[in-house]
Amino acid sequence: MCDSQADRSNAPHRIGCHPSGFVNRALMVGAGAVGFELFGGAAAASAAMDADVVAFGNAAVGAERIAVAFYSNALGVASAYSVAGDLAKGMLLNSAHREYFNAARNQESSHLATLESLGLTFPSRTFGFPTGTFGSASAMLAMGEQLENIFIGAYLGAIKVATSTADSLGIFVAEAAAQTMGVECEYRVLIRDIAGEDLPNNRFYEGDVGSPPSGALGDTGVRSIVYASASDAVNALLALGITAS
Repeated sequence: MCDSQADRSNAPHRIGCHPSGFVNRALMVGAGAVGFELFGGAAAASAAMDADVVAFGNAAVGAERIAVAFYSNALGVASAYSVAGDLAKGMLLNSAHREYFNAARNQESSHLATLESLGLTFPSRTFGFPTGTFGSASAMLAMGEQLENIFIGAYLGAIKVATSTADSLGIFVAEAAAQTMGVECEYRVLIRDIAGEDLPNNRFYEGDVGSPPSGALGDTGVRSIVYASASDAVNALLALGITAS
């Protein structure tokens, strides 16, 4: 709930109440300024952490552009973030699964639009995939599962870093990242289901809580890596053979 004018002086400002607050905060952090209300002080240390939070946000823009390109390519549909030669030439999915992927494409586009509306950005706009990624359903689905594993780990990392700041920016980012990460988990299971993997929902936890997997029914899957920094997450995506321009 947004703070009222009456109680604003007595309560920490919730950036989540107005997206432009995130933009202003990010810009000020980038310039090295600190003058914001914090939960409990330690302004200099918090400013350094805020820069890490914003870095995760910027990396998320790149990740969501990759996601839009992936789901578009799989459907054979052009996007602003795809390399034209990557588009699937034939039908990789049946009609029901195409509907799932169209929904995912819309959802990833919404995630991206929200991030960009907050003033976050990423230097690359177009992303190419390794040759053959969209040449068969099996290759496409294998790439999709790897992508979603990284996206989940990146958002988990963002949540961990954001909550460690204990300030209004961190709380806002943690909330946004958690809501987005939940949807990315749905994609991972959906892709595994389409691929016929048994079980599609094979994790008790997405990250490093309660790891390693116990081997019990529903807990055989390797956890996503919880990335310590935005650059670690970006490097993991590039390690899949994705090229950025």
